[in-house]
Formats: sequence, structure tokens, C-alpha cells
Amino acid sequence: MKMTAPEYTLTKEEKRFQKYHHRLMRETMIARAHLKLWERLENYKSDYLGELNQARHFFTFTTGAHLDDTLLILSRILDKRGRDAPLTIWTFLNFAEQNLEIFSTPAFKKRVGHKAHYDDFWIQEHTPITRKEINEDRKKLTEVESTISKLMTWRDKVIAHIDRRFLIGESISKKYPLQYQELQRVVNTLAEILNRYSRAYESLQYYEGFPNEDDVQLIMDCIRFYIQEHNK
Repeated sequence: MKMTAPEYTLTKEEKRFQKYHHRLMRETMIARAHLKLWERLENYKSDYLGELNQARHFFTFTTGAHLDDTLLILSRILDKRGRDAPLTIWTFLNFAEQNLEIFSTPAFKKRVGHKAHYDDFWIQEHTPITRKEINEDRKKLTEVESTISKLMTWRDKVIAHIDRRFLIGESISKKYPLQYQELQRVVNTLAEILNRYSRAYESLQYYEGFPNEDDVQLIMDCIRFYIQEHNK
């Protein structure tokens, strides 16, 4: 059975949640896009080396920039230092814990009940957020703590600042290696956590991909075609 309800006015806490959640989800998806592009460009070094060498310096700097942006964005989201209460996944979870009522089933029904495509099935399937879910999400983050620690080291010692020790001596990639798989796990963990709250808030699941994210493959194929035609 479908029904409609009067337009609902968001509370101050709900408006704040929307801003917090949108920013963190957007940052997470941008980090994912940079990570995917970095992985692809690295893999192209085996199958498209000739194509990359057509603009060697450009692709070298571009590949490094994608990795740097990935690390900077993730370290910003995961920063625990809490200076001036920045928006991080930790402060987001604290905010959720302090405002559990906005994730309750009655609050959910008020928000979505006025929508034209509303259905009672939404209420039947709604899972509110409680301290149990929040603690589960904090536990998920502790499971990637070693990667988070390395992210902060890369940011503080190499990317955002220059540590003389790593500039003239040790290699940070050898001392604190970061693998694609562990960075992807961090991104997946953040997306999974944030999607839990958007589902509880308004039955919304964010898609993790970006439109046209396969365009880089088209670029490689175009360069290859140009080389082949030129050689003819």
C-alpha cells in the first residue's frame, strides 16, 4: 500500500548529518577514483609501455599524482589527531552516536513518508542505527589500523612535509610499504560504513564507481592506434 505524508522539515541535526555524510562519501569516492587510475596506469607499464612513452613525463607525474591524492584524501578522512575538531570518519561516528534518534524508524518514516514513490516496505526493512552498529564500525576501522598508521606516516614524512631522513637515506616505500589491496580495503571499509548510515537515514545506497571511469583505457587504445597508423 502506498501513502503520502505532509512535507517534512529537517531538524538541525539531520541537516548536519546530510552535510557531513555527503562530504565524507564524496571524498571516499574521489579517493577510490584516484586509486583505480593509479592502479591502471601502473598496470599499463607492462602492456602499454610504448604508448606511455609517447608522453613519458606526463604519465609519470600523473601516475604519482593519483597515488599522492589517494593517500592525502584517505589520511584526511582517517586522521585521529582531532585538532580543531575536523570532519573525519571518527568525528562522524561520534556525531552519529550523539544523535541516534535521527536514525530511528519513526524519524526515518517522517523523512521518507512524503516522497512520491514511498512504500510501506521501506519501513518493514528499515534497520535503525544503535550504539551496537557504531561500535561495529569502529571495530572495522581498527582492523585496518596498520594501513592507517602507514598512511599517516606517508603524509607526514613525504607528501605534506619532507622528512630529511627519507629524503637522503631510507626509502619510505620499503620501510612503510603500501599495497594496492590494503588501500582498496580501506576505501571499501569507509564506503561500507557510510552506506550503512545513508540506508538507515533515507534508504539510500551509494554506487562506488564514477561515470566514464573507463575512459583511460580508450586513451591508451587511441594512442596505440595512432602509433600503428604512423608506422604504416
